[in-house]
Amino acid sequence: YDLACIQEPFLNPVNLANASNLRSFWDVIYPMDHHSSATHSQVIMLVNKELSKNNWHIVPVKSPNIMVLELMGHFGKVYVYNVY
Repeated sequence: YDLACIQEPFLNPVNLANASNLRSFWDVIYPMDHHSSATHSQVIMLVNKELSKNNWHIVPVKSPNIMVLELMGHFGKVYVYNVY
C-alpha cells in the first residue's frame, strides 16, 4: 500500500506516533498544528517512502482532526481526506 489514514493514533509522551518500526517504510505525517497546539491530534497519515515526494504534498488545514493530502500523477490530482 502507498497510503494509510489512521484515526486515534497512539501518541507517546512527546506527542509522536510510536512508529519507530514503521519509519523505514513510511513517512509519518501529522496535522498542521500538531506540534504547536495543546489539542491532541486525532489523525495521522502514513505515506509509503517509495512514493516520490514530488508526487504528493500536504494541503494546509488548521485542525487536529482533519488532514488532506494531494496526490499528483499522470491521472491528474486526487485529494485524500482523513477526517475524525
